[in-house]
Amino acid sequence: MEPAWIPSETAAGLRELAMELRDRLAASTGAAAIILMAIEPDGSLRIVGTANAPAQVVSQWQRVPPQVGTAAMAAATSGRAIWLPDLVRAREKYLLIGDRDCWPSRAWLPVRSGVRVVGLIGVLWETPCAFDTATRRSVARAAATRAGRLRQLLATAPVDEGWGGWLASVQTVLDMLPASAAVLSPVHDDAGEVVDYVIEAASPEAIDVAGRRGGELVGLRILECYPTIGDSPLWTAYQQVLTGGQTREVGPFTYVEVTGGIPAEAVYSFRVSRLGAGVLVSWARHDERQRQAERVARTERLGNLGWFERDLLTGRAQWSDQIYQIFGADPAGGPLALDAIRGLVLPEDAAEWAGAMAALIEGGERMDVGYRVRVDGAVKYLRSYGEAIRDAAGRTLGVYGMVQDVTVREEARERLGDVQRQLAEHRRSLEAEHRLAVELQQMILPVLDVPVDLPGVQVAVRYLPAEQLARIGGDWYHAAALPCGRTMLAIGDVAGHGLPAAATMARLRHALAALAAATTEPAELLRLLNRVLFDADDGATATAVVARYDPVRQSLTWAQAGHPAPLLARAGVPAPLPRPRGLLLGAVRDATYATATVPMGADDLLLLYTDGLVERPGRTVHEGLGQVVKAIADAIPAVSDQPLTQLLAGLHQANPEDDTCVLAARSLASPSEPHQTGMSSSGARNSRRLPKQSAL
Repeated sequence: MEPAWIPSETAAGLRELAMELRDRLAASTGAAAIILMAIEPDGSLRIVGTANAPAQVVSQWQRVPPQVGTAAMAAATSGRAIWLPDLVRAREKYLLIGDRDCWPSRAWLPVRSGVRVVGLIGVLWETPCAFDTATRRSVARAAATRAGRLRQLLATAPVDEGWGGWLASVQTVLDMLPASAAVLSPVHDDAGEVVDYVIEAASPEAIDVAGRRGGELVGLRILECYPTIGDSPLWTAYQQVLTGGQTREVGPFTYVEVTGGIPAEAVYSFRVSRLGAGVLVSWARHDERQRQAERVARTERLGNLGWFERDLLTGRAQWSDQIYQIFGADPAGGPLALDAIRGLVLPEDAAEWAGAMAALIEGGERMDVGYRVRVDGAVKYLRSYGEAIRDAAGRTLGVYGMVQDVTVREEARERLGDVQRQLAEHRRSLEAEHRLAVELQQMILPVLDVPVDLPGVQVAVRYLPAEQLARIGGDWYHAAALPCGRTMLAIGDVAGHGLPAAATMARLRHALAALAAATTEPAELLRLLNRVLFDADDGATATAVVARYDPVRQSLTWAQAGHPAPLLARAGVPAPLPRPRGLLLGAVRDATYATATVPMGADDLLLLYTDGLVERPGRTVHEGLGQVVKAIADAIPAVSDQPLTQLLAGLHQANPEDDTCVLAARSLASPSEPHQTGMSSSGARNSRRLPKQSAL
């Protein structure tokens, strides 16, 4: 973007000079952009040539008044080069042109004509530059070799007397005004839209909300210094006046500026008029007493409180507006008499209120009393505070105090008390239900302390209840000798917790024991269990595994209903069995189930478990299963001749979210040994023998 007032040949020369400087310094120092500036007679800086500088920055900063504290102005007035390696520190001292983070390092070098500074060369970097000795010499040498050419080009550029002279005249007029006024010029983007305004001149009496006065305002940008104005009626007035030319008045207008974390608030009235290519704005700040009164009234509304004062010598009383709201009184009728207030107080609180008020008025004692009043059919909770006003001799002249409506707080406290009582009752109910569920489980689901021998297998069980009271419920197991000399093993998990889950668990376990008298096929047993659960019509669902072990064939036939697959450890290596097809129990009435048969030889270990063993907060099921597999693999060598309870004890602690049931079965029969139903093998120590019809 080239200044319109510079001849095209001069502008082309300045642009060529900027590009030449940029190319040389980019190669030697990594510089990214060049800005050339001329110094006008009034001390203002004006951009006359750039290389690789955004057009918006050039437009917004085309002219910098002398009062603006930029680093470029510091270089122009001091005649010394300004080096800014650190953008953060630079912002603390200067107003930065563009204020763009893409230029974290900058340098401004003055160009002299004799002893007078006539121009500036600005060099900008897109990456931090430490400005070591070599870099400074390179930049200074490049600037010095081109300073003469810049002086020649500036000498051929006419001074923009119109703009500078016009502003000087405006400032002269403003200097004589005993009011707050300023001239703003619009800042346009590349599309020509107004994106901000810059203060070009200000009266000595002008003062903003931050305390900046007169010349300190010149050069400031409106949205940079007063960002909330962009969404205010004042900004709309700027735009309308700039476009239509008609004077607008705005106000009272409240502006809040946060300085150092502390909000500074002021109320103004504005008058906006068209002046040349910009706008003339004058403003007046409203009376401080009015602001304080509004602040007190706002505080009373927010706190739902008000003040009262009573002169005991004259009997006159005075209330703030909020007290009338609290007592539902008409301000036109004045403060209520004490007898009228007492008539509003509930009878059960009247004596305490009257005693506190008498102690305040007659004895000069401090008052702090809570009571209830009935206003317009509703009960309000109030709290009154008061103290006596005394003369030099200690005599009570009057009283002053406050009344606060604390209905919301007291009602919340009552609701909280109700909730706490309900929670306590709920906890007692949970504890009772927990005890009943545990007792029911212990009656229906006894867990023996030692392993037991069933046909061909030794079985051990571990049950871990959930840590949370409300999570006790539906895990179950079953292990029984069958009349045919085989062993039935089963495990299941009822959805839900508490007494309903425990009752469903009992129903399934008893049904399985009864149905086993008719069939021993695992898939058929699951089909019948599914029918039993679905026909109960209580919406209960469950998962289960049913397995039948044949010690003669040394094989395990099993089926599952939506349950985790058992783990089979052969030669000390545990792995989950491939799952046959099977839907969870209770979901579909006519569900069918498939079976799978796998060999299970001597000392093979079978582990049936519910999902509480592998599901834990903070880990996936796959991760949980991997930990269980590793624990079994590590434990098998150490417990090969020991009871299975030692193996189960090393798996996991209780799951806080779910109860857990684990059933371990180890094959005792070998191909060369005849099978004896209900007898343990010779290698099964510390085990209990059960008759063929016994069950766990």
